[in-house]
Amino acid sequence: MKDLKQLREWTGKISSIASGYKMSQILYTALNAGVFDLLDVPQPASYIAAKLGWSERGTQMLLDGLLVLELVTKTDDCYKNTEAAAVCLMQTGDAYQGHILRHNQNSCNDWMALPDRIRTGTCGSAGENRSGEVLRDFILGMNDIAKISAYEVLQDIDISSYRHMLDLAGGPATYSIAFLEKNSKLHATLFDKPSVIEIAQEQVNAANLENRFNYIAGDCMNDSLGSGYDLVFMSNIIHSFSAEENKNLVKHAYEALIPGGTILIKDFIMENDRSGPAFGLIFALHMLVLTPAGGTYTYDEIKDWTDTAGFINGTFFSLTPQTRMWIAHKPK
Repeated sequence: MKDLKQLREWTGKISSIASGYKMSQILYTALNAGVFDLLDVPQPASYIAAKLGWSERGTQMLLDGLLVLELVTKTDDCYKNTEAAAVCLMQTGDAYQGHILRHNQNSCNDWMALPDRIRTGTCGSAGENRSGEVLRDFILGMNDIAKISAYEVLQDIDISSYRHMLDLAGGPATYSIAFLEKNSKLHATLFDKPSVIEIAQEQVNAANLENRFNYIAGDCMNDSLGSGYDLVFMSNIIHSFSAEENKNLVKHAYEALIPGGTILIKDFIMENDRSGPAFGLIFALHMLVLTPAGGTYTYDEIKDWTDTAGFINGTFFSLTPQTRMWIAHKPK
């Protein structure tokens, strides 16, 4: 028999992987009920149970589960949010993540079909047909994530020379809002589906930037993207489409740019041998589950798309451990 210490390590790791759904269900249950909003100050389980109409027994167990997840602290039988929970899980938190977490929860049933998706290589007609609250959670979930990453992008690129950007499939307009706030001379056109544009307009109006925004509703694969842009920004788009679709989309972006314009592609870009990043390897499976032909793509694949379209001087840099950017230019 193998060394007992090694066996314990291996079996513990496998058990932790297999039990992941238990941890997420503790989080989702607390989030959806508004538990974190009630724990900005220390409270006993009896208080939370009374506020939510729950059993005190079940509430106590849930709060102890949150203690294990290090989302609450416990002192004298009273529970209180950790700083991470206060910032990310209270609706008033500066980096509230509720929408993206609900989007992940909405995807749980889709993941139950993973064996069939692997067998067939696609989700076929069971692809993304979001509407109502499911769509809203998805789009505002993108906002939850982008509120942080937009400023990471702006730390690494200089946008001061740009005057008209296309936020291609820009969702809630989080990036273009941040870009316009950074550059007072910049205007933006957001291209997306009509139902998504309605949500984007809410965000733009809340930022008081409606006078510098235009919108084009349509299908980015088939409809005109407009023209006259000196910057096309594509954030987390390419993973939804096949390689051939992305090659065509990059060509459309090239045609929409003025000479000397720039394309910025931000996504979970993979190493050329697909050795990582780890997040992108798992996310490719997420796309297998949710899209007919999406996935994650390597630097060489993206370079091929931009080279084929006519872009030059392509280069990349890492934004975070899992997110990278590809930048290329249309010749003058």
